[in-house]
Amino acid sequence: MTTPRLSWQLLANYNGAQQSAYQLQVAFDGQFENIYWDSQKTEGHIPYDISPDGLMLKPLTRYYWRVKVWDGDTTSEWSDTKWFETAFFDTSGFNGEWIAKNVERSAQEQPETLVRNVFTLPEKDINQARLYIAGLGLYLAEINGERVSQDELKPAYTPYNKRVYYETYDITSLLKSGQNNAIGVRLGRGNYAGYGDIDIEVAPWLSEPKVKAMLFITFTDGSEAQWQTDESWKTADGPTITNSLKYGERFDARLRQNGWSQADFDDSKWQQASIALPPAGRLVARNYEPIRVVASISPKAVSQTPAGTALYDFRSTQAGWAKVTLKGPAGARIKLVYGEKLNAAGSVFDGTGGPFGGTALQQYEYVLAGDAQGETFVPRYSYNGYRFVEIQKPDNVEVISVEGQIVHNDIAVEGSFESSDPLLNRYHRAMVRSTLNNFHGIPTDTPMYEKRGWAADALLIVDSALRNTHSQNLWEKWMQDHQDNQTSDGGIAVIVPNQNPGGEQPDPFVGKTSDPIWSSSYVQVNFALFWLKGDKRIVQEQYPGMKAWMEKWIATLTETNFIFTGNSWGDHEPAHGAGTDNQIVASAFLIDSARKLALMASLLGYSDDSSRFTRFAENVIASINRHFYSAQNGYYDFPYVSPFPEGPPPGMPVDLMPDWMKMSPEEVDQKQFQTDNVLPLAFGIVPTNKRDALCQALIEDVRNTHDKHITSGATVLKATLPVLTECGAPELAYQAAVNPTYPGWGYWFRTLNGSTAEGGEEIVVDTHWEAWGDHARSHNHAFRGTIDDWLFEYVAGIKPTAYGYASIIVKPTFLSALDFARASLASPFGDVKSYWNRSDNNTVTLEVSVPIGAKAEIWLPVTEKQRITAPADVTLLSQSKGHAIYQVRSGLYQFAVHQ
Repeated sequence: MTTPRLSWQLLANYNGAQQSAYQLQVAFDGQFENIYWDSQKTEGHIPYDISPDGLMLKPLTRYYWRVKVWDGDTTSEWSDTKWFETAFFDTSGFNGEWIAKNVERSAQEQPETLVRNVFTLPEKDINQARLYIAGLGLYLAEINGERVSQDELKPAYTPYNKRVYYETYDITSLLKSGQNNAIGVRLGRGNYAGYGDIDIEVAPWLSEPKVKAMLFITFTDGSEAQWQTDESWKTADGPTITNSLKYGERFDARLRQNGWSQADFDDSKWQQASIALPPAGRLVARNYEPIRVVASISPKAVSQTPAGTALYDFRSTQAGWAKVTLKGPAGARIKLVYGEKLNAAGSVFDGTGGPFGGTALQQYEYVLAGDAQGETFVPRYSYNGYRFVEIQKPDNVEVISVEGQIVHNDIAVEGSFESSDPLLNRYHRAMVRSTLNNFHGIPTDTPMYEKRGWAADALLIVDSALRNTHSQNLWEKWMQDHQDNQTSDGGIAVIVPNQNPGGEQPDPFVGKTSDPIWSSSYVQVNFALFWLKGDKRIVQEQYPGMKAWMEKWIATLTETNFIFTGNSWGDHEPAHGAGTDNQIVASAFLIDSARKLALMASLLGYSDDSSRFTRFAENVIASINRHFYSAQNGYYDFPYVSPFPEGPPPGMPVDLMPDWMKMSPEEVDQKQFQTDNVLPLAFGIVPTNKRDALCQALIEDVRNTHDKHITSGATVLKATLPVLTECGAPELAYQAAVNPTYPGWGYWFRTLNGSTAEGGEEIVVDTHWEAWGDHARSHNHAFRGTIDDWLFEYVAGIKPTAYGYASIIVKPTFLSALDFARASLASPFGDVKSYWNRSDNNTVTLEVSVPIGAKAEIWLPVTEKQRITAPADVTLLSQSKGHAIYQVRSGLYQFAVHQ
């Protein structure tokens, strides 16, 4: 991309403000004495994603820009000055060879690679200096003994055979004019060069670590200098003996080479670097927020396990690592184990089992150097999902300090929700926490276990993530991963990135492209970027791939009478029974995806495609209604088939056996009413004249059959409370949301929280879990926290009715159990806010803030006996069916509903 996307947000001290025109200026200096480009006054009301026509940028150049706007005859001042800097437009200008240690990949893992070079700068004043660098699998760079940045675990995981990220760093302050300078780079394995990881075992990119770097320096006299990686650089083994993103690291501090990245270090025993085979993927400048240490925390309790090891309990669930300072004799060994919970023996559960078999996760070994002043260990090439850190050590080693560090993409939190119910507030905070803990270059399922880009986990949380966090760049990056990972028939695998999509893999489940729910992430996430962030460019870029994906499913379902009949993860882990292979759920996701893609096709002018996708959705709807809707019963039913037709798995302990394994398929089928019927209501599958009856059947199932409980799995869960509310039962939705008994969020946050787990620890629930039960494997799975969508869109009532929140509906639900609710989110136009409050005399006030450039409809719940006070500068559109509807423009408005 050689044209920037420029955005700004507007503020005014009066209602009804709008942008009628703007003027952009781009300059080479922050004082705008050397203006490079001027748009002049340009008509337009959109203040975001502006790609200026005629702005021809140069590579490797810093530009400054500013904007002013008009509202009719009113002109703003110039904005504050911002800057951006271009990278390579053609990476053929990125000089330097890929270099590596002179070693062939073998069955024996080699230690980390250290790479260094010394260069001499002339006695001149430096204007600016840049380091352009790509390292695989993971790297850390230093100049003259100082890290060039605080970025961690870089670059992000991509299909490396298609795309590899490089970074640009300002190193001006690290260099010494007229002296020798040194650069050093550490290389770890990551997902490019790891050992023992089934997720990359057959990857076409699997190789040994390597690096490509170029230093480009300009001096104040206009001259330039350049150094780049070649065979003159030197390499050696580092002190990290083994490293794995999943399994941890082994570090021998006795092998540290102090001062190795400084110019006066003696590298006479180091080897010359070898020219390495470049990765097949194209080099691309990083376009997402880096991973960093974003916070530090202290353990809340330190105790001893029954095995005699030290247990550090942070009483919170996070992703990252601990900074551990120790003192002891050289050669003493300690072991650190990270985990979210304890096992029955009272030690940290190490994650054995699951797709990685008996291999323990998140294990670290540190061998002391014997520094009398103490020594500190921090992982470099891995991270952990953890609440606990267990340290096993000999008696002659002292643990001086343990500091927890939270590590994820450095993404700002933008959205907020708060109400008079502390429980709902905890749900919201837990969703934000669970989401951020799973941002590590890709949206992962869990920071402790797989660390995979499970596609449905991500598509279910993307709406919430875009409301709550400034994560648009990361989601766009993940869509590029989809594009690069797409198979020739349009397929998308269930995890992205993927080592061999559509092909054989050690884990036979993760390469499949035959799941219409999981693979719909390609359409669902792109649509969320378009609808919630107004991102039309991503639609244009990804449309060919999305169309290919849809054509695959049109062809597939045309052969099966427009019903999906294959295998799918379905409604993942409902409260009762398995949710797999549910044809209603799988087919419903194809309907929703087809409609969303039809809308995006229409936006781009592909009317024939739009009509084709719409017809496909209509055909699938008709087929679902023929196959699974009972006119006699008035509801949908997909007959339940047990995944264990011969009975529970042999050897499963009775106390770990869920109740549904003891039931007949018919009994389980009756308990999956919500799984079968929520999506037909959510996606408009049920015929209009049957909707009310199905709503009543759903309400009956939640209220009476399941005693005010939500029983659906993670896939259907996102739509369940919204559907109940749309069906006229918002109070029931709230009651189900806070119910303290199994299953549901209330069971986690009210009942399990504070209780004692099998390992003896007090359970702390501050994130959302993988499954409803107390035996949930992962305690950090955001996809079951989608109640957050209901809090924003129904309790606070904020929804877009046009892409990018250009038009908005604010339709709050004045729940009787709440005294107030407020929410704020960052739209492309600016913040959208809704705040309702019930006073002592039962008057409800609603305060709404609409950003400049947007308009809104305000839907106020009102009965015939109630009176409304509204501002003078709003328009009453209608008052019927329990709502008074007002039209407003940008600004701040306050309404009141009086008894």
